[in-house]
Amino acid sequence: MAMNPPIFIGANSIARIGNRFFLIVEVEAKVPGVEVDPVFAVRLTRDQARRLLNAGVMRTTIQNTRPQPRPGLDVEFKGVLFANGRFFSVFDVENATDTSVLVRISRQRAMRLIRNGARIIRVVRRPF
Repeated sequence: MAMNPPIFIGANSIARIGNRFFLIVEVEAKVPGVEVDPVFAVRLTRDQARRLLNAGVMRTTIQNTRPQPRPGLDVEFKGVLFANGRFFSVFDVENATDTSVLVRISRQRAMRLIRNGARIIRVVRRPF
């Protein structure tokens, strides 16, 4: 009987925000009765980002409008990201692939989302 691992990496991609690079990662933990899937960001150096992109890590989609669900495409709001002086709504978009989409938002919109219960996407700011 093959079992899926209880913890695995979901959506993962590299975002260039201004002159800085971030690894956007979703960690998924799933067992019966438990589903935990936080997203966080890790600051990268330019060289780390280049090497990861060259190894096949996808670029994060950054856009101005919220992705829309449709048949075969699930969209889940994950939280608010503040990175390099900019604000984004973060979405997990799943179809045949699992990707992160960042949507540019204003500071006011970000604060309103947080006041209404949105998670703050944590950033590991010091590159490893």
